[in-house]
Amino acid sequence: MNMGFEQLAEQMIRGMTEACWVSLMEQVESGRNSLYIYEQWLGPAMRYVGSLWEQNLITVADEHLASGVCDILLTRYAALVKPDQTNGKRGMFLCVEEEAHYFGLKMVSTLFEERGFDARFYGPNLPLEGALLSAMRWKPDVIGLSVSIVYHLPKLRQYVNALASLPSRPTVIIGGRVIEPYGIERGLADQAVFVPTLLELNDWIDSYLLADAEQQIVR
Repeated sequence: MNMGFEQLAEQMIRGMTEACWVSLMEQVESGRNSLYIYEQWLGPAMRYVGSLWEQNLITVADEHLASGVCDILLTRYAALVKPDQTNGKRGMFLCVEEEAHYFGLKMVSTLFEERGFDARFYGPNLPLEGALLSAMRWKPDVIGLSVSIVYHLPKLRQYVNALASLPSRPTVIIGGRVIEPYGIERGLADQAVFVPTLLELNDWIDSYLLADAEQQIVR
């Protein structure tokens, strides 16, 4: 029987990596896709861990241990769902400078990779200079940015302005839990695509790949 996300969280807090992996494989074997695993199971488990820490019901060490287990699960799962061939598209994914919350963006990167993109995940806290240099060298088709802390929003604007203006004209997509409440999309709508949820992101990838396929036919 598949365990619920609260049970998964308890195992993560106890550092039971292999037991958590077995539970994840049970989700896969029961037919759950990546969207379900991320949105309904693994994501809620980490949010539950965070709520326990905020209530002082677990220690910061417990929270870090759970985060480490989650990171391992995401990495192993990404290797499991990676397709044999790519579609020729590239995506790079990063958090703005000083932004440390990256699990959601790592899920995003895996979703792109699962759909055939050559995906590079740069993780948390990447300075703009480094992001620009990598983007100019690698020329990704899509650049994904994430922010979850309100006081990082000014940095997000800087990243979008700089990355969207690159000569290769990548599509910049933005996610993060503070995007909608603070209406930042209103000022950047002409430079970036906003995808508040993984479900919306999945629909956007569908549309993006369909449009690209139609362009290839025309050519």
